[in-house]
Amino acid sequence: MDKLDFVINYIESGEKPETEENLGVECEHLILKEDGRAVGYFDNGGTQDIFNDLVKNQGFEPHIEEGKILSCKKGEFSISTEPGGQIEFSSKQKRCVKTIEAGILDFYDLILPEIDKYGNGLYTVPFQPVSRIEDYEILPKERYYAMFDYFKKHGKLSHLMMKGTTSLQCSIDFHNEKDYSRKYGMATRLTNILYTLFDNVAFKENRPLDIYAYRAKIWENTDPARTGVLERAFRPDFSYKDYANKFLATDAIFTLEQGEFKRFDGTIGEAIGDDFDLEKLEHLLTMVFFDVRTKKFIEIRMIDSLPWPYNVGAVALINNIFYNDDNLDRMWNLLGDMTYKEHLRSREEIYKKGPQAKLMGKKISRWGEEILSALDVNDYDRKALQKIVPLMEGNTLRNKQLEIYNRTYNVKEAIEINRVKTVPHTPMKDLKTGC
Repeated sequence: MDKLDFVINYIESGEKPETEENLGVECEHLILKEDGRAVGYFDNGGTQDIFNDLVKNQGFEPHIEEGKILSCKKGEFSISTEPGGQIEFSSKQKRCVKTIEAGILDFYDLILPEIDKYGNGLYTVPFQPVSRIEDYEILPKERYYAMFDYFKKHGKLSHLMMKGTTSLQCSIDFHNEKDYSRKYGMATRLTNILYTLFDNVAFKENRPLDIYAYRAKIWENTDPARTGVLERAFRPDFSYKDYANKFLATDAIFTLEQGEFKRFDGTIGEAIGDDFDLEKLEHLLTMVFFDVRTKKFIEIRMIDSLPWPYNVGAVALINNIFYNDDNLDRMWNLLGDMTYKEHLRSREEIYKKGPQAKLMGKKISRWGEEILSALDVNDYDRKALQKIVPLMEGNTLRNKQLEIYNRTYNVKEAIEINRVKTVPHTPMKDLKTGC
């Protein structure tokens, strides 16, 4: 077995029967002070304090590295932190959107009392709205120090990515290579649409931003060799091998040796070596940041962090595009002719025009309307999708915040639409099974 086969076999091992396909969701957040400034990991009421309080008061189990608590778990819930002290929530993969929604709201019930007592707030703002990135420390984690040093030379906005951004990531399963190709290829074709219509970044350093889809712009300027989209994904025969080849040719930055992170000057293929260590491979798979990433599942990474209920609507959109064969066929009829060249052209236009930018001759906002019209959905998901109709029509949360700012000239007041609040709901444990 060579390195290419090693990676291909790993991806292939993720195949699941259609009856066992699930959705995974990761929701990232910022802790902000009452004036909108960042709360760093070490600050009063920062991630370190919140994690310790969850362990003490809510029965979470801590994960300690180098004397610092960097994540904690309770039952199906996992809470971790990112380089800038962002808080990320995830839970066991689920099949039903209503179960995922209940899990997210359960998480808010647990964490908000711990954050509120410090006088801070939890926000779904996808980029620090007031503070400069330089104003707070990077997370005390060796691999983040290594990444930060590496990215200083590989991307002029990479430091913003590491310390300032948050997103809503969805993962989907595939049942064979053909299904993988269809889903990966469609997710790639959706990148500009999702970045634009779920744009939720309106401010930077206490001023309005004049760039649309700013998180996409940040990623574009974070080591282009490991970000963006794969050109071969626009081919109808895209395969496990295509992804594996691109992955193996990417710089490793650092690797995992006997359970410890080591800086590595060479490609991922070179870092894998001849021992075919599975733990090392799983780590290295996280060191590429393509808009659509492959592990034993497909990660869709373009959606900005969103407040409830828009986050649930976005999950419902992914669910109904990728887990309904008829819907996926309709999506291919709509977007299947897209080329890599057109994708790149449109990407540059969305930064200037947002939903009014064109893709294959139509405005992005029009594509949003046509996508919703093409989907056949169940009753619960229809209610969730109804919440994002304005966004899919181009009335983004970015625009909504700027409308508030233009009335008030107050960034903090404008971002309040992203402040997380508790929502009355049926807890996940009390839901009946089935969708």
